[in-house]
Amino acid sequence: MDLTLYDQTMTFLWSFMLGAGVTVIYIFMEVAREISPPNKLLVFMEDILFTFAAAALNLFFAVARTHGYIRWYVMAAQIVVFVLVYFTAGKFLKKCFGIVFRTIGYLSEKISLFLIKKSRHV
Repeated sequence: MDLTLYDQTMTFLWSFMLGAGVTVIYIFMEVAREISPPNKLLVFMEDILFTFAAAALNLFFAVARTHGYIRWYVMAAQIVVFVLVYFTAGKFLKKCFGIVFRTIGYLSEKISLFLIKKSRHV
């Protein structure tokens, strides 16, 4: 069964959204890598996790939109969006994710110190 022109056009447009989602996941993983302590095994595991997440998203997208076939225009749209988002809004997203990670770290440190202080007084 062939896809109609409408189906191919919609698949192409939805692949832009998928590319944006993969880019956000990549930026999130990049910030997590920067904040985590330098460790080759940890970096390898983060890379594997991103690869599996991107592959799973592409597999589900291909099954849902193109009957399981990989189409060149889907990959091209994802690459274009990845490059555009990463080199434009990527710096802003990276800064936002960094602020969130540092805030969570700061709050968890303060809460742990408070709980430790409370447990010593009991």
